[in-house]
Amino acid sequence: MIMATLIFGLLWSICAWAKLPDNLSLIAVFGTIGFGLMAVAEFFVQSIEHLAAKLSHESNYYWSAFVLIIIVTANFRQDLMNYLLLFSGLLLIRWVMVGSVRALFGCNV
Repeated sequence: MIMATLIFGLLWSICAWAKLPDNLSLIAVFGTIGFGLMAVAEFFVQSIEHLAAKLSHESNYYWSAFVLIIIVTANFRQDLMNYLLLFSGLLLIRWVMVGSVRALFGCNV
């Protein structure tokens, strides 16, 4: 995902520099933002899972703590609600994608 983000970012830079068509620039912008956000979500999930494995804990406790942090933050800072929903949505999309790959190919990703 990081490579896709870098490629779309490079294409976005080239579109801005060389004045390529607007449609190509729009694809590059959405690709950079989309893949960049998904790469951040993947990094976050892998960090939590690695931390849980390193400390020999179940990752369910870490995810429960994360949900608690989101709930408390949403109650005290309503201005961050849109960002919290965006990040939660990204995590859900990531889990649907990984679950679909696991179901289709029968492997552990």
